Amino acid sequence: MDEIKHWSQDAYWTEALEQVHHLLGKGQTHLVLDLDAISEVAFNGDGPAYKLMDAMVSIKEEEGWDGHKGAPRVMLALLVRLAEVSHQQRRVEEEA
Repeated sequence: MDEIKHWSQDAYWTEALEQVHHLLGKGQTHLVLDLDAISEVAFNGDGPAYKLMDAMVSIKEEEGWDGHKGAPRVMLALLVRLAEVSHQQRRVEEEA
């Protein structure tokens, strides 16, 4: 089994968290989620669900209830990643 790196060392999460701060800084308070698009990637082995599981394991093993408060940060980052999946699906549909 591969070693799970801490979420804060994974660009998938850190870049999405930066995007959260960017969006909030611009005053954006809403994201659009397409449940059909998200459902299509939900069971992908390298998709958001399994990346989330690894991130949460890293939080539990390395942070516990104290530390950097990674769980809320990863949750916010996940919302951005799911909105990206939704946006990509909308683009595909518009191009078709």
